[in-house]
Amino acid sequence: MLFEQAGTVEIAEVIYNRETDSSRGFGFVTMSTVEEAEKAVDKFNNYDMGGRFLAVNKAAPRGSRPERPPRVFEPGCRVYVGNLPWSVDDSRLEQVFSEHGKVTNARVVYDRDSGRSRGFGFVTMADEKEMNDAIAALDGQVYASVHLRDIFCWYFVDCSDKE
Repeated sequence: MLFEQAGTVEIAEVIYNRETDSSRGFGFVTMSTVEEAEKAVDKFNNYDMGGRFLAVNKAAPRGSRPERPPRVFEPGCRVYVGNLPWSVDDSRLEQVFSEHGKVTNARVVYDRDSGRSRGFGFVTMADEKEMNDAIAALDGQVYASVHLRDIFCWYFVDCSDKE
């Protein structure tokens, strides 16, 4: 077991999805001593395990962590972008949409296990009119440097101002 390199492992538990019985991608390891736990954090945080980098940190007793500040949502309109070529990444998606207005966020969704694009993503634009202009301009178009597949914008729109 990997964590035995840092000391005695008391308990190791992988968390599974109850419905699919597949790993949820995280787990818990209990070491014998605090020193061993700190050694495990030092040794294995950002450790490359088969192409995935582990995030290892020491647990804190309940109630001892400072509360996270509430998430702040900037107003904007989010569009689902489907049928993306496998080669499109976040920056390319942002570049394509930014030609039609201010993009506040662009994200391609990747498969957690393979790391390969799932062929869709989300773009948030600051203004509903700019978003509608981008959809009108891009829907069904082949974009200049993208030759593999067309970029289609099937969309749901969330223009609510979240506070």
